[in-house]
Amino acid sequence: MKQNININKTFNKNEIKKLINWFINNYGSIRTTKLLDKLKNIGFQHCTKAGISLGIEDLSIPKNKDLLFENSEKEISKNQKNYEQGKINEITKLEKVIKLWNNTNEMLKEEIIINFRESNLINPLFMMTLSGARGNISQVKQLVGMRGLMSDSKGEIISLPIKNNFKEGLTITEYFISCYGARKGLVDTALKTANSGYLTRRLIYVAQNQIIKQPNCCTKYKNLILNLKRNKEEYKFTKKNLLGRVLATNIKRTSSGKTIISLGQDICNFILNKIINVKKIYIRSPLTCQLNTGICQMCYGWNLGNGRMVELGESVGIISAQSIGEPGTQLTMRTFHTGGIFSGEITKTIISPHKGKVIYKLIKTDKKIKNKYNEKVILTSKKKNLKIIENNINISLIKLPKNSLIFLKPNEKIHSKQIIAEILEKKIARLKKKEKKEIKSSISGKLYFDNTKKKVLCIVNSNIISYKCLYIKMNNNLNFSKKKYIAYKNLNKNIIKTKKHKSKEFKLKINFKNILKIKRNTKKILKEKYNYIIKIVNNQDKQLLTKKIKTEKYLEIENKKIAEFLYNEKKLNKHKKNIYSCIITQKRKNLIKTKKIKTHLINQNFKINKKNTIIKKNNLLFYSLYEKLKTKDIVQGLPKIEQLLESKKSINLEKIINNPHDKLKKLFKKFSKDYSNQLATRKSIEKIQTYLIKKIQSVYESQGVEIANKHIEIIIKQMTNKIIINEEGDSKFITGETIELSKIEQLNNKLSKKIKYEPILIGISKTSLTSQSFISAASFQETTKVLTKAAIEGKIDWLYGIKENIVLGNIIPVGTGFKEN
Repeated sequence: MKQNININKTFNKNEIKKLINWFINNYGSIRTTKLLDKLKNIGFQHCTKAGISLGIEDLSIPKNKDLLFENSEKEISKNQKNYEQGKINEITKLEKVIKLWNNTNEMLKEEIIINFRESNLINPLFMMTLSGARGNISQVKQLVGMRGLMSDSKGEIISLPIKNNFKEGLTITEYFISCYGARKGLVDTALKTANSGYLTRRLIYVAQNQIIKQPNCCTKYKNLILNLKRNKEEYKFTKKNLLGRVLATNIKRTSSGKTIISLGQDICNFILNKIINVKKIYIRSPLTCQLNTGICQMCYGWNLGNGRMVELGESVGIISAQSIGEPGTQLTMRTFHTGGIFSGEITKTIISPHKGKVIYKLIKTDKKIKNKYNEKVILTSKKKNLKIIENNINISLIKLPKNSLIFLKPNEKIHSKQIIAEILEKKIARLKKKEKKEIKSSISGKLYFDNTKKKVLCIVNSNIISYKCLYIKMNNNLNFSKKKYIAYKNLNKNIIKTKKHKSKEFKLKINFKNILKIKRNTKKILKEKYNYIIKIVNNQDKQLLTKKIKTEKYLEIENKKIAEFLYNEKKLNKHKKNIYSCIITQKRKNLIKTKKIKTHLINQNFKINKKNTIIKKNNLLFYSLYEKLKTKDIVQGLPKIEQLLESKKSINLEKIINNPHDKLKKLFKKFSKDYSNQLATRKSIEKIQTYLIKKIQSVYESQGVEIANKHIEIIIKQMTNKIIINEEGDSKFITGETIELSKIEQLNNKLSKKIKYEPILIGISKTSLTSQSFISAASFQETTKVLTKAAIEGKIDWLYGIKENIVLGNIIPVGTGFKEN
């Protein structure tokens, strides 16, 4: 049954891929080669006639760029106010800034495409990029949009974005920030490519002996695929996992119980449509193949190159190793081509198409909450319709899914291109590493806790006179450190007060300039910072500046007490707001004296040893844990894949993820209570195999790289196919010896007193060194050690794999020939 394909549309790179895939499935490889030749000729003929080239006029900058920047700046100023009021901490503030500019960058990318489509469909830049012929949208975005956030040479993000593009030209500051990204590209290309190459080499040595040896191993074990098709993505995922596999059980019709498809059938598109409603489908997998050497045809399934059953002699292990290793090399180069720009996770946001009023209904189940950036949002419990009305003609309807965060209240006015809502999604579990960040004081002063807000730490701004001894003058109180002299200047009188520990207080009328003569330890005088003074005057609003006092403001203040904190932008009365965060130090009939403060949001477990502690500028306040934001490229992903494949028992690994070794032990103990030794081993191995495949796939999926599960399965099989003997039974093995699981199972069938064992996980480097062939192991690493051990044990190499035959100059035991129906 041949499927129809729609050809009445523009064919870009992806559409041509689909066409070739459809053609090869329906007409075979010989007729496909003729089609490809014709496509090539058409391409050369028309590109010669077109003579496409780029000019400066082709680089058109979208009109909405300034509007997007304006909206972002407003959000950043709100974020800054929340930080100054002690509602969010420094890390959350930085996260919000990065998220905002990242989303703005993404919105600008969409505006570029809309601008090209509306202005000129045959723009050469637009044609080249969107056809997939040359370049990609991230490069075009840098030409006509904005460069965006940059990552430094370590992969960490610089919070200051480059707003200009290459057509507009960069400022000096932006140029120097760009240098970080350019250096990262060069460093990654040089160093990380070597890491990627070494990973590929290790994978090759692990899987080089995995060759299709027999048609069927007749295994009784099978893998379960849960048929999920709740949405388009899940359907695609299920289709990808099933296509080209072999059924391990009969598929029966639920109503009559009649067999629709029998076991041993390979799943093509036609079969897939028949079994798509079956919830549980059991398939054959390389993970459960019981051959002692190599893999059988039925467990492997289709050769993904031609969409037919894999032939005997196919070296599937080498193909698998290359499939996993190759994207690392390719994606390392991506950093170089994009110039080291930041590419992170982007939240799905709903943007207003035009200005107007937001209209939607609130229901009882909707929740009013605060997000982690301390913004008031509404969490929707059901699907919701949202209208934006500018006038009787310009009305937009937006359908919001369940679990959306709406940032605006009903009937609130909004601007064009403003973010209305954010869609919450289930995130893929990734390896997370939390690091300590030092929070330092940006001003000198005294530490206070706001009694009304326990989590807020306030630093009251003060003048430091002594270099060694820090002090603060607050409500006429004097603090000092032991066995030190301290001094401060009274603002009203030219008096220097000093005090020594365990001695009487004395006053000296002395010139302020001569303070250095009081004691040797008073080494440095910093510039004096004046107090802020707010005067109370009825029905007046004037501003005065005097020589003695920096700032004076006439404002009405009601119900304010001494030592009360006034936060930034807090209303003093109906008409006026406070400009600076401050603390009231004095209060008279027509005068309120304040001092500027700096706020910090702290953790609940924060402890301070001394009350009213004095702190100097740039001194450490406390540590805060945070997840380090880095570019989400494969360069950062490679170490994670390596950690999973090597499965080392390192301290860092335990912190980042569940240690696979410990996980396997826990699973085996759990299953041993209910099942026999053999079944408990099989079940625990199956669980850890699924866990490792998901983790490895998540890293590649984040980069848009598709790797078939069967390739990863071959590598994981090699890592999990050995066990360690606990009790030798009637066999000649020794306790603690490691051997293949399939061999032990076959041996146990013939023994009266069974061998007891438990599963182990071996990393790819160790697996290569413990392979059946000592020649292959010796040519990988630790040559002397491997050969010495082989000589002592009297090992025999049966030359089953590829590597050992290459070393000896033999014909390699692979090859299928070419057959065409």
